[in-house]
Amino acid sequence: MSLVLRRALLLLIPLLCALGSAARADSLAAVPAMEGQPKGHLGLRVVSYNGGTNGAITVEVTNQGQSAETFIAQGLFFVPNGDANSAPQRLGAVGPFQQRGTTTRKDNLSLAPGESATVTLDVYCIDSHRSSPSSSTQFHLGATRMPRDLSNQINHAATQAAQPYGGVSAPAAKSAVQSEVWKNRDKKWIKLDGEGAQEATK
Repeated sequence: MSLVLRRALLLLIPLLCALGSAARADSLAAVPAMEGQPKGHLGLRVVSYNGGTNGAITVEVTNQGQSAETFIAQGLFFVPNGDANSAPQRLGAVGPFQQRGTTTRKDNLSLAPGESATVTLDVYCIDSHRSSPSSSTQFHLGATRMPRDLSNQINHAATQAAQPYGGVSAPAAKSAVQSEVWKNRDKKWIKLDGEGAQEATK
């Protein structure tokens, strides 16, 4: 390889890295703040969904700010890509999540500036009148969180219903938790990101 070509490649490498970082940042959706809290700098990218009416969604969370920030999943929900008028159900996060490489579950995760983490959230369908998604359904993060009262009601009811089965993270508790999610969601309909004609009568 000639010296001129080698120098050209050395000049191109930083540029390509910068372009890659910019594209990665553009693909991150802003994690909405908890109700009553200031907007943060966490970004989230959906990696995959494994499930049907309920299941597990894996996401990558990145702190794009200049100071440490805390990721909390409560109230987050995910919207199917495509036409909301015919899309399957949206998915709401319920219970603690699991960080890749660990065996314990947690309710929050502190991230240093520039730090990323891959976490898996237990999620449940929140639109009982829609069809169920599948592992091939593509999702993106909802633009807002569920209102605090709704997410608190869902989490409290899910925790109570799951106790006989070993807690909300136990596989045996999924049916009981799903029932409570639908029941609390349907008690008083609140419009969320991703509404379509399917919600016209709600």
